[in-house]
Formats: sequence, C-alpha cells, structure tokens
Amino acid sequence: MKTRFIVHAYLLVLLSASAAGCLNAEEIWLADNTRMYGFIKAATATELTVSLYSGEDKSIPLEDIINIRYLGRTPLLVQTGVQEFRLIRGGAIRGQILKSSGDKLQILTAMAGIIELNVGYMKGFVALPLSGFVGRKAEETAESELGKYGPTRDIFLDRSGDLSACSLSSFSRTTVNVDSEDTQSIVARPIIYMKGMRLANEARIEPPAWNGQIQMRVVSRDGSAIEGALERIELGKWHLKPVWDPTASLEIDVDEITLAQVQGGKVQYLSQVKPIKSSVKEVSILVPSQPYKMDRGSQGEDISIAGKRYPWGIGVHANSELSFELNGRFKEFLSDAGIATRMGSRGSVVFTVLGDDKELFQSPVVKGADEKPLSIKIPVAGVKVLTLRVTNADDLDLSDAANWGSARVVR
Repeated sequence: MKTRFIVHAYLLVLLSASAAGCLNAEEIWLADNTRMYGFIKAATATELTVSLYSGEDKSIPLEDIINIRYLGRTPLLVQTGVQEFRLIRGGAIRGQILKSSGDKLQILTAMAGIIELNVGYMKGFVALPLSGFVGRKAEETAESELGKYGPTRDIFLDRSGDLSACSLSSFSRTTVNVDSEDTQSIVARPIIYMKGMRLANEARIEPPAWNGQIQMRVVSRDGSAIEGALERIELGKWHLKPVWDPTASLEIDVDEITLAQVQGGKVQYLSQVKPIKSSVKEVSILVPSQPYKMDRGSQGEDISIAGKRYPWGIGVHANSELSFELNGRFKEFLSDAGIATRMGSRGSVVFTVLGDDKELFQSPVVKGADEKPLSIKIPVAGVKVLTLRVTNADDLDLSDAANWGSARVVR
C-alpha cells in the first residue's frame, strides 16, 4: 500500500512538472495543421531550432510554420500616459513619447525599449485610458484617410470630443505642440487631454509593398504588434527588421512576446495581411457602416458561423469587397463562409471569389438559418490579386454580418 502511494505521488509530481513546462513552452502551429511544444533555442532568417521535450533538437523551416504562441504569458496593463501609434503598413506600437527631434520620435516601449520612429510612418495615434476602451471617435480619427478636413492637415481630438485642424509641431513627454489654425500660433496641448490624432496623408512615407517574402508579425504582452523580417533569435532576444524601416533593427525581449505569426509561408491566413487599400469597399443601406475586421466579426465579436468558432478570419458586412496580392505564389484558396452566429436565423448574403477580376466562385444565397458553414475550396494557381466579395442577396441588409472563417491560401 505504501509503495503504491509513493508511485502515485511520483507520477503526480511528474505530471505537474510536465504541465508547468507546457505552460512555459512555445506552441508551434505547423502548416500541416499539427502542433509541437518545446523551446526555441535559436533562429535565422529562414529556420528555427527547437528543443523538444524528448531532448532532441529539431530544425524547422519558417515557411512550414503558421504561428508561434508563448503559453502562460500575463497581459501587461497599460495606463494613462501611454499612446498607441498606428502604423501605415498595419500593426501598432504602444509606448510613451520621450521627445521629438524633427520628424523623429523617441518612444519608450515595454516591448523593445526605446524606439526611434519617423512620424511619416504613422497614420495617427490614440491615448490609452486607464480603464475601458479608447472609443469609436478616437479610433476613427486615428484611422481616417480624408474626413471633412481633407488629407493635408493634422486632426486633433480632445477629451471633450471636439475635433480641430492643425499642423503638428513637436512632442514632449507631457505635451503635443501644434500650430493651431484658429489662433495662428503654436499651442501646447497636454497629452492627458488628448484622445486621438490623425496625421496628414501628404506627410506619410509609404513603405514598399509586401512582395510575399517571409516575415513575422510579433505581438507583445502590452498589445503592440510589429511586422518585419526576422534576422535571428539569440540570448533571449528577437532581432527584427521592421517593415517601416528595413535599415533599422529592433531587439524584442522574448519574455514580452505572446504570439508570432509567419507571413508568406506555405499557409497564409488572409487576416494576417493587409488588403490592397484602394480595393476596400463597404456600402451599407439601412445600417451604420461596419468596416471589415481581422480575426473579429464586423461588430467586434469572435469569428463564428453556425456556432462554430474560428481563431482566424475576416468579419464584414454586406456589401463589402477586399482584395489581396498573391503574386501568383499560391495554389488554393480555402475558407468557411456564412452569416455571423450572433445574427441567429436572420441575414442573407452571397459570397463571391474573384481572381484577377475573373469570377472563380459564387455561392447560392447563404442565410443565418443555415445549419452549417459553407465550405469553399478553389484553385488560385497563377492568380496575382484575389478578391473576396459579399453582397446582400438583393434584399435589405439589416442582419447581413458575414464571416470568412479561416480564409487562407495554400501553396
């Protein structure tokens, strides 16, 4: 009896140790839909070296990986006084402005220490509240392209909800100095009174278009997301060349990373890349505008169709259209499609897929009452631009929130 108790206790210790190890390990999701657990020992621009629990070291090409998830990481609470800078090529950096010099900002981040960022690489930024959400008006201000003030002026949104046109002059840790059109003078506005700011389009530096090469999208505990080419991983640091400045090199502490997605591998989830900006269309009839969202429904909920949830996908509202550059590199397009679960039995849409403006697929009318998602699998070999279109089935659009579940291309 005593021996049996000792054996059971020993097994319990082993299981507990194994569970603890799993919580601190990396979960590596591969293109063949399998997963492995271990610790990344090193990396180059093309492959990872992973130490498995068996004691074996395994080399994995980056193109075979969909994402790397660090388990057991605690989210980092960001507080008032921190800004989120929205980048032109997608992604965002959270941090505190230290100072500015000409067009360069010095930003203190939890993710990568002090980063120097050219203002021209930013669309705008929002102030993060101590609790709650940024707010829709601040989001729209930071992300807007034109608006009633046009593309050539910066727009400042204060905490009372008032918008004003201005020209950004300089930053400090506590103030934003702007050239006010109302007073014709430089005005120092406290950062704590700012909700958001949009920077003029004409000042933006458009980075070169992504040509499909392998790169990473790294997400940190504080909610920052940076895209760039991986140089190497060593001594607990990820070394990344950011898309906004390929001459720069960021050192990201591995303890700050929660997720790293591979872009340009054998399987490419479309929610991990930006659609062609000029292709984005969303025209609603009876409901307020609901722009597309990546990995979320158009109303902000999880991607779900007929009760089935998806970790990746694109949420839209009819009528919508999005196009993606494939550059002829992929063989198949796969996706589940349907009305968002939260719509219940309401809603009816038609899903259409085009390749280089030629129709490759059109669904019958898909309804919220359908018992299962519509599965789409079509060849796209040689296609340079893939277009996903959702229309309202020639009726009203009150409940036409639609999802592309796990929309992806495979080569």
